[in-house]
Amino acid sequence: MVPLDTNGATCDTFCVKLYGKLHFLKRLKAEYACDIRYQEAQRKEYETGYRLEHPNLVRYISLTDDGILMEYVDGETLTYRLAKHPKYFNKQNTEKFLHQLLDVVSYLHSHQVLHLDLKPDNIMLTRINSDVKLTDLGCCYTDTFTDTQGRTNAFAAPEQLSGSNVDERTDIYAIGKILQLLPNHHIYNNVIARCIAEKPQNRYQSIDELKKNISSHNHFLLPVIVLLLILISSSIAFFYSSKHTDAPIVIQKEKDTIIQVTKTKEKDTIVKVVGAVDNVADQPHIAPTVIEPKPQPSAPVPVYDGNAEQMKAEFDKQLDLAYEATIATFCDSVFPSPTTGIAWREKTSEFQIQTLDIAAKVARRYPYIPEKVIMQHGQSRYQSLVGYVFAKMRRNGEKK
Repeated sequence: MVPLDTNGATCDTFCVKLYGKLHFLKRLKAEYACDIRYQEAQRKEYETGYRLEHPNLVRYISLTDDGILMEYVDGETLTYRLAKHPKYFNKQNTEKFLHQLLDVVSYLHSHQVLHLDLKPDNIMLTRINSDVKLTDLGCCYTDTFTDTQGRTNAFAAPEQLSGSNVDERTDIYAIGKILQLLPNHHIYNNVIARCIAEKPQNRYQSIDELKKNISSHNHFLLPVIVLLLILISSSIAFFYSSKHTDAPIVIQKEKDTIIQVTKTKEKDTIVKVVGAVDNVADQPHIAPTVIEPKPQPSAPVPVYDGNAEQMKAEFDKQLDLAYEATIATFCDSVFPSPTTGIAWREKTSEFQIQTLDIAAKVARRYPYIPEKVIMQHGQSRYQSLVGYVFAKMRRNGEKK
């Protein structure tokens, strides 16, 4: 019997080898061993855990006079992993962790068991494959064992702290608090905000609902990122397109007179005239002026909880600062120019990244506004500002 350094407030823990196999022994400390309340709590934990069987839940083997004998997990707690190996939690590993954690908690709920003490110290990650192993049912609530002993205040829902009725949403609150500790927690800000809502009716009503929301959240991020990359690529391609022959250019000759020409190697050939033009043939060499598109207002955003207009104003204020720090200076640049082209590509990429960062920050402040709405507003403003600056560079180039 080897003592372990994972002792709890009321129990000592040991690694025990029986018939060549390692087991985990949980035994009441001497000062609690004769207290009937702690004896019954230990019996409740064993009788609850013994009837459960799930790959992500530690198995309960037997109850003896010496304590509870359980499956030994060769691994480390989530607390240790977060402290020592935070880089482990990339997107793929985080999704795996969440899937297994939600799966085992859903299993408990389907068997009328509330864990009520979900926290990093009670979540093990195995040394092989880093699979989740949920431990410690000492504070659980079941239909037959309604008395619960203890809690961890940092992860306890308001109804636990006040002694009110608990249900599945109480565990969901603790899951939200655990999500806050992950290195990439900002990805799940909207999910977290709903998990840890003060009133249970404002949280997810079941683990299945939470799982579906996380799944749809992850699927939404990929097309958004792809779309943004396409926007950057298209702006760069548009910048260099004037170097190709036969590229149409829209020019303005006089007031209310628009001429579209096709640029060839030999000469400029007028292909379309809109409006009244006098003596076009006599004036073939008038320097064209690029029509400068004005920034268009973003599409109206539906109101959610009265915060949509406030969200837009806050987003635009931050985006204007990013605009001034990145691409605004290009309004005085000349197009086309190879030097300008390289700098433009770098700064539009920087501006795009800052737009994404602003969207993430705004989403945290407005958790009840769908992320899709926030991203659409950001994309519209981004495209408008990039188009505005690019048009000014084209006009500067034509004046040379």
